[in-house]
Amino acid sequence: MLGPVGVLTRYLESIMAQARYDLLGPGRFVAELPQQGLRVEAEHLEAARKALREALEAWLLDALRSGLTPPGLEGEEDPVRARFFALAGEMWRLVKEKPAEAPKAPPPPPEPARIQEASRSRRVSSIEDWLKSLGIQVVKKPREDALPEGQTDLRKQEEEKEKVLTRLALFLGDRYPSLEKLYERLKQSLSTKRQFELSLSEASQEEIANSTQFCTLLKQYALLTSYHYKSEERRIRAKASTEGWVQNFLTGGWLERYVAERVRKFLRSKNLPHEVAVGYQVALPNGDAMELDVLVRVGERVYWFEAKTGDFQAHIAKYAGLKKVLGLSARESFLVLLGMDKARAKELSALHGLTVVNQANFLEVFQEVLEGNAP
Repeated sequence: MLGPVGVLTRYLESIMAQARYDLLGPGRFVAELPQQGLRVEAEHLEAARKALREALEAWLLDALRSGLTPPGLEGEEDPVRARFFALAGEMWRLVKEKPAEAPKAPPPPPEPARIQEASRSRRVSSIEDWLKSLGIQVVKKPREDALPEGQTDLRKQEEEKEKVLTRLALFLGDRYPSLEKLYERLKQSLSTKRQFELSLSEASQEEIANSTQFCTLLKQYALLTSYHYKSEERRIRAKASTEGWVQNFLTGGWLERYVAERVRKFLRSKNLPHEVAVGYQVALPNGDAMELDVLVRVGERVYWFEAKTGDFQAHIAKYAGLKKVLGLSARESFLVLLGMDKARAKELSALHGLTVVNQANFLEVFQEVLEGNAP
């Protein structure tokens, strides 16, 4: 059996030979394997190479656990190799199944769906009550709930700030395909804290109009400290604010808001009783601290959304584990990945037991899930 195992080693080496490496800034090396959807960052090149190798090994292990054989490992022409992978898939299946003869074994832990049904039997009246029923401690409530009572002026200021940020999030999310190049440059500027340039000489009129309008809005609300567009060169020059809340919003907070607001508007349009919360900070029963991006309660059912604008590989296994703690099924646990290809999203969903979607189709998939869960 050492022959097939050697095949795995050679496969990993051949894939690593296709890796791309780049320097994003001082102490920021990136390594990626686009075909596998893997991307990592580290402080130096060797650390980035090592982290990418570990991510690739985890990816391959997840594929074999799911009974999938990645391209290049099919081995149909080699019956010994094919038998090896068939046995590997069977081994993982047997590990997950209950032994046939185990009269004294303790009962298996309840499936996520059963845990969820137990929580529903207690009649979920709010997201906070639902979390507490699962033994999850609420450390900090969402932004809207955290606004101070009795301080009218401050409360109004915070509400206005929330409205502005939500408008910006909707603008970026609804027009993301034409703003993708601008957004990538903007994120690079946030990491380097330097001015960035973007040439629009080959861009469509839609890209130019949306890019300049979005930069104008960001400058108007001081999320950009400088912005200039030279129409004769079709070139943008701008610099992002270094304030913490600005960086948090632009690097990922906006996508959480976008998901929450689009879900909220959809549920209102359907006249469905609901509750939408962004940013619950909680302590899990094992003591781990966690922030839940978006929680949605529709009637007595709860749905969970995590949103990522960049690297997700280091987090996806954690999300798959958290899904079980929350007692949610794969169809009730959404991972929204910015710009993710639909075919790759389907593969990731199968591998990790989550519903992986992108910013363009998450609402459509959520509607399908709602209709499937309708009593």
